Amino acid sequence: MEEIVQQILDIPAENMTLEFKRLAGDGVVSKCVETITAFANTEGGVLILGVDDPEKTKLKGVKRIYGIEEHLENYDAIGRELQRVIPSMVGVWPPAKFAVAEAEGRTIGLVHVPKAAQQFYVCNNRVYVRQEKGNKPPLTPQEIVKLSYAKGFVFADGELVDVSFELFETESYKTWRRNRGQTTDIKTEQDLLEVGLARRHTDGKIQPTRAAVMLFCNHPTYLMETKCAIRVFQYEGTIEKIAEVPNLISTPKTLEGPIIKLIQDAHAYVLSLLRDGVRLASGFVNKYQIPERAITEAITNAVIHRDYHLQRDIEVNLFEDRIEIESPGLLPFNITTKNIGTVRADNYRNNLLVKHLREFPEPPNLDRNEGVRAMRSVMTAQNLYPPVFYSYPNLPDSVRVVLFNEVAATEWDKVSHYFKNNKFISNENVRAVTGIQSRDTASFLLKKWVKQGLLLRIDPPSGSKKLVRYKMVATPEVGQES
Repeated sequence: MEEIVQQILDIPAENMTLEFKRLAGDGVVSKCVETITAFANTEGGVLILGVDDPEKTKLKGVKRIYGIEEHLENYDAIGRELQRVIPSMVGVWPPAKFAVAEAEGRTIGLVHVPKAAQQFYVCNNRVYVRQEKGNKPPLTPQEIVKLSYAKGFVFADGELVDVSFELFETESYKTWRRNRGQTTDIKTEQDLLEVGLARRHTDGKIQPTRAAVMLFCNHPTYLMETKCAIRVFQYEGTIEKIAEVPNLISTPKTLEGPIIKLIQDAHAYVLSLLRDGVRLASGFVNKYQIPERAITEAITNAVIHRDYHLQRDIEVNLFEDRIEIESPGLLPFNITTKNIGTVRADNYRNNLLVKHLREFPEPPNLDRNEGVRAMRSVMTAQNLYPPVFYSYPNLPDSVRVVLFNEVAATEWDKVSHYFKNNKFISNENVRAVTGIQSRDTASFLLKKWVKQGLLLRIDPPSGSKKLVRYKMVATPEVGQES
């Protein structure tokens, strides 16, 4: 218990998944309920009750702890107001309580809020989401619709589209039928209707789903309003330069077609670029060390799990020092940047696609949550940095995975081991665990790891450089990730 209290007091600032709240003051009950629903509607989080915000007080240590006893009426009112939230928030209240030995009679409350997995939580007929710090104003109806698709609450792949069934007489469709053991002739619309890839419209007409078009039609990108292609860009250097003459090595490649062929073509094309390497300004050719398995898994995941409602293609960007794969849509359901690859998703954003991809002779994935785990494993085996995932709030409505073409320094091994028992690290700690003598050298490494997305820099309210600390991007400040 003392360890948890110390972890709480060590947290230097609020962020997207953590907030402090004293229980005294006007409007604190409604603010707490808004924050709890905003956490749930974003990435989940922890609301710490009875402790003052470290950025808004000059008090230090246990003096910041006022306890829920400061205003027990407001504490009870929060529990009552949470019962008004739609749908019901099960298991959130009452919070976990921790008595503070150094502050007798004071108790800290920790409200652990999981990420919403099926739909938005509504508070007083309003939907809140979390920003980097604080809650965003209530979402507009248009924002709610867009985010519902982006978060996987609405299944875009199951929506009906007005595409002629004549266009389904393709090799992909024939392969799918043969692999399912279907040898008898049957009308295409009836065939797809029986397995959920087509449905009757309200006017009685049978129409294919978006998933069916992507699975079987030769040119799905041109048959529907949505975009479903992959664009590949290769750049000179380590950044994209927006100039009159862009720093592209060649003309960007656009790949499209039935989803199995799209994945296969993307694998083949990107891997061919990796094998050729990239010519540097010095004349040397920089070879990519990133394992092919990591690339193919990242591309496959992007195609299968992207949001097909957004009018945007998947982008694969190759730089000298890394590869980035960015796909439209946020991490769906219960998946966050902290638990991706370790927790299985409650559902699939593109359920029809996943189901019927398994019916092909050589499905691109095993449907066993193997993709991200395999990426981490092969990168580690190659002594490269682990894949880094970016999403909201860094990206408003997409997910980006970054694979670094760089051998992990032995210093990183020592620092990552340090984080197994500690939440935060300072420049001084880095020097102590690595044996580095120079403060500037340690600072250079910390800046590099922040730039790569491995660490998050946290500046103290005082602005003192000596008090700057860093945390692993994918770890919570309090307790362990569930």
